[in-house]
Amino acid sequence: MKVMKLYGIGSVVVTGTNRGIGLELVKYFSAQDKDTKVIACSRRLSPELESVVKSNDNVSHVELEVTSIDSVQKAFHSVSNIVGDHGVNLLINNVGIRTSTDVGTFICPEKDLDDSFHINVTGTHTVTRIFYPLIKMAAAVNPNLPVCCARGAILNVSSNLSSIDDASDSFCVAYRVSKAALNMLTKCTANDVIQDNVLCVAIHPGWVKTDMGGGQAPLSTNESVEDIAQIIGHCSVDHKGLLIAKDMQTIPY
Repeated sequence: MKVMKLYGIGSVVVTGTNRGIGLELVKYFSAQDKDTKVIACSRRLSPELESVVKSNDNVSHVELEVTSIDSVQKAFHSVSNIVGDHGVNLLINNVGIRTSTDVGTFICPEKDLDDSFHINVTGTHTVTRIFYPLIKMAAAVNPNLPVCCARGAILNVSSNLSSIDDASDSFCVAYRVSKAALNMLTKCTANDVIQDNVLCVAIHPGWVKTDMGGGQAPLSTNESVEDIAQIIGHCSVDHKGLLIAKDMQTIPY
């Protein structure tokens, strides 16, 4: 991975790490560089995540419920104690839901929209807002680095299903609408944080075999994380506020 090999990422915070892509990201970063502090955030500690934490000295678990401001604030203080004055170089907002009843515009209940926005959009905003002083700190203490994921960056996990330009059906309404909103949140955040030399981008992880993606998806979590790692390694100021997919392709909003 280009950025880690050239500069080294001092610390990575990943949300939604109990399973799926989040868990695989923790495994990936913990194996890449033992000097990288990997902080796995989740509501609870799954057996799979617990195994990774116990077998890697550079991995810590921090309890985090993105829909609770109190929980996010407590997590912030826990992470602060782990990273100290070095700050957080990379925040990956991976938490997200897709409801099982979310199958069409007039079938989608209001609660699905409310829940999807609460977690996929508001939850991401809350974590980013509260954790931002640590990200800003990391960017400030690395003035010789270019704007990249090794200096200070926020990656929001979105989806190609969020693209309004590419929408040709009404499948996954609540999920798609919430991820489209996440894209706008990413764009607005990117415009604000670039003044602090912090990068903010949205990423499409691919269609992945997870509880959300289903067994028919073509990608394993390992393959998806390899693609995400490529994005992390090549993101620069030129990608500010964009939705990026495998091979650095830009997906239209």
